[in-house]
Amino acid sequence: MRIVSRFSTALTMAILGMSLLTLALLAVSSAAEPSSAAPDLNSLLEVLNSPHPAVAMKAAQELKKKDFPMKAFVPALAVAIKHPNEVVRLTAIEALSDRSSEAAPAVPALGEALKDKDPLIREAAALALCSIGKQAVAVIPDLLILLGDDQKRVRDIAALALAGMGKDAVPSLVKALESKDPTVRAAASEALGTMRETAVPELMALLSKGTPDAVRAASRALINIGPLAVEPLIGLLRSPDAKTEDLVAEILENMGTSAVPGLVKALRKKP
Repeated sequence: MRIVSRFSTALTMAILGMSLLTLALLAVSSAAEPSSAAPDLNSLLEVLNSPHPAVAMKAAQELKKKDFPMKAFVPALAVAIKHPNEVVRLTAIEALSDRSSEAAPAVPALGEALKDKDPLIREAAALALCSIGKQAVAVIPDLLILLGDDQKRVRDIAALALAGMGKDAVPSLVKALESKDPTVRAAASEALGTMRETAVPELMALLSKGTPDAVRAASRALINIGPLAVEPLIGLLRSPDAKTEDLVAEILENMGTSAVPGLVKALRKKP
């Protein structure tokens, strides 16, 4: 009888536990159903950081779908980024990435997510920072570390995020061209190559003073920038350093036809 009693007690506790979880899920689900009443933001925020992954994930998904004022739930999503369950973390980050600069208050939490052991989390965090843009300059050092990530998609998105930060990221990216890691140099060069004329002055300065690896990486970036770098480069063709002249000529040659309009313009200006 004692064994039966213990079993009955354990079964009752298990049922109660399941009932509480079921009620929480129903509460979140009901918030998603169409009704004449305003969506209950507070109830979603209360369960967003539930220890039960299914409950927290459902709340994050509902926050992502509904048009709540961003400032009302960004702090809660920032906390959810630290949830022990990786699916909850990912869902919270995706909910932030859809809101562009409105998600700026979550930048510190996203910066921490760039260090996550899960590459999908690192990738999603970099993508969210990419959408936030220049308001995420505080995490430039963390994004630079990702240029050496072992996952190509993570490296590519980190480079894209850095490029989107404009001139604030240029000095760090140019410095990254001096890295001993060829993966970092390639990613930094790719980012700088998408930054148009913003990066040209510092890239040109590196041509004459950088290490051979850095010079090659800077050259690739200038080639990718293309026409907007032609006129400044032509100025270096008159450099007293023959090596610099040869390098500039090679860069212009590799630009191909895209360099022609700038070369013609420069010839017309020549006295």
